[in-house]
Amino acid sequence: LFGVYFLQDFFDRVKNLWRDQGVQASYERSNEYQLIDCAKYFLDKIDEVRKIDYTPSEQDILRCRVMTTGIFETKFEVDKVRFHMFDVGGQRDERRKWIQCFNDVTAVIFVCASSSYNMVLLEDKTVNRLRESLSLFKSIWNNRWLKTISVILFLNKQDLLAEKIKSGRHKLEDYFPEYSNYLIPSDAYFDGYR
Repeated sequence: LFGVYFLQDFFDRVKNLWRDQGVQASYERSNEYQLIDCAKYFLDKIDEVRKIDYTPSEQDILRCRVMTTGIFETKFEVDKVRFHMFDVGGQRDERRKWIQCFNDVTAVIFVCASSSYNMVLLEDKTVNRLRESLSLFKSIWNNRWLKTISVILFLNKQDLLAEKIKSGRHKLEDYFPEYSNYLIPSDAYFDGYR
């Protein structure tokens, strides 16, 4: 895996651990602690990932997550249009660094994990992660220095949101009481990843 090699015994142990009822029970409560969203996806694929000739699929790559700390700058061109992007960390202690990226900005793409409705912040276990994201989005939207630029809200992790809602284990109204009257339409269709 990308220059890192594990003994097959390691994968056997991980597979056995993942099958353990206690570990599964702990996973069911993962909204109470910080577990990356892709953990289940890759643990369920351990037999594939362990293969010597394993090459990540597009879905595998999209499911990977690395916490952004600092500022990552990317420049690219599409159809002769140049883009200059900054990826900034969303954690509270990272936000003070944002101001240096706002000079000559034409748009802000705000990414919010829609599935985080039942999760808490890493920095403050008393704060709901989705509520914090929505509050932060509102503060950016209302920022007087950003009034002339486009602000795009990107709600990702829709598949995980659908999975959580469909399972019924983490009811939306338990975390957002204002949605207590929300019902899943009888014709709703949930399509998981293939």
